[in-house]
Amino acid sequence: MLKRFLIFLALALILCGAFYYSSPEKPLERDEPVWPVVDVTKVDRIDVCVSGTDCYSLVRRTDGWDVVQSGWTFKPEADSGRVEGLLSVLGQGKALRYLGRVPTGHAVEYGLESPKVRIATGGGQELSMSVGAQSPSGEGFFALNSKETGDLFLLPQEFVRQCEFPADYYYNLFLLRGNPEQISSISLGRGGSFLWTLGRVDGEFQFVFPAPLSGKSASGGDVALLFHSLLETPAKGVVRSDEYDRGALALSIEVVFAGKHAEKIEISEIKGNGDFFLANSTMCKGNFILTKEHFEQLNKKAFQMRQRNVLSLETGKVGSMLVLQGNQTFKGLKSDKTWINFEDKKPLLGIDMSLWRLNELKFEAEPVLSLPDKSEKAMELELMDGSGESLVRVSFFSDPGLPAGQCWLSLGDGNGYYPVSNKLLEDLQGQIPLRK
Repeated sequence: MLKRFLIFLALALILCGAFYYSSPEKPLERDEPVWPVVDVTKVDRIDVCVSGTDCYSLVRRTDGWDVVQSGWTFKPEADSGRVEGLLSVLGQGKALRYLGRVPTGHAVEYGLESPKVRIATGGGQELSMSVGAQSPSGEGFFALNSKETGDLFLLPQEFVRQCEFPADYYYNLFLLRGNPEQISSISLGRGGSFLWTLGRVDGEFQFVFPAPLSGKSASGGDVALLFHSLLETPAKGVVRSDEYDRGALALSIEVVFAGKHAEKIEISEIKGNGDFFLANSTMCKGNFILTKEHFEQLNKKAFQMRQRNVLSLETGKVGSMLVLQGNQTFKGLKSDKTWINFEDKKPLLGIDMSLWRLNELKFEAEPVLSLPDKSEKAMELELMDGSGESLVRVSFFSDPGLPAGQCWLSLGDGNGYYPVSNKLLEDLQGQIPLRK
């Protein structure tokens, strides 16, 4: 009898428990909320407001992002890498922890009535968030979001730091974007006409225009520096169209990429301000501010872009050198990759570097066929191979009529005299142990 009663009691308890837990009157317990993330591939707009004053939007284009600001008549292009940094936080960021529900009327205690940052995403994924005050421990910042309404979270400092950048942080400050290897030609002009054009031929640039320079090689180093100034040197900033008075057009540049895709840059003076210039680019939209130094890096004459090396010497073939200065003569030999004095066999330092610099020496103006009367020979340098056969003979001449820091150089081949920097001559005079 007792056994039957116990069985009946157990069944009753099981039935009562099942009824209790299935009853609609019983509130369902939910898991602790987590900070939501967005599918960044579906976000096409991010609205940001920092400290309630700097409010802007990042708007996706088919090939990038724009920065949209109130009062601006154009939309500066955004730096896609920096936008991706913000998207990464919104798509992967996590809160330090959930703090519970915010009591009604207590938002001010957490700095959420006047948030330091407000962000809203638009498109296929919508999420808004507000970041308030820093926690007393300094560990993070209090925050709310639109998915878990009324739930308070503590966000890491790094999370918030990535979200509170001002609009100008996202500006793309580069005049052009692309791979220099994809540039097929570049032209520079003023006053509506081109001064020179360089075209890529068999991987190297040469002059296409003007006609007297057609076919002449351009300086690879100077072309690389020009491309660096166009593609990798940032402007000082981007400003509204009405912030400065645009003056006369100072420079125009046209760059043609592979596939005949042409982009143009126009650089203008700023009225009343000689230290900066205004630039517009058809590729990277923006009213760019350029420093005077940046402008001068772009403002190159045809002469500056020419291949102006005076000679091309295979320095590895040089086995000896003969120096004549005044009535003195010096001979140096290369022995086991080391230069030595022929007379006392003492080592000579820096000769290989000087030979490299001789190869890199450029003329500073067009050569002349004859020297001025006041010029004087300063040094004659003959370089020979290991068998003693002459490779090249170079003569340096001083001239008080040249600009400071220059001297004349001749190869003795009848092609004239080139004005060059006298620094190499001075260094050679210090290296060669001539006796007085």
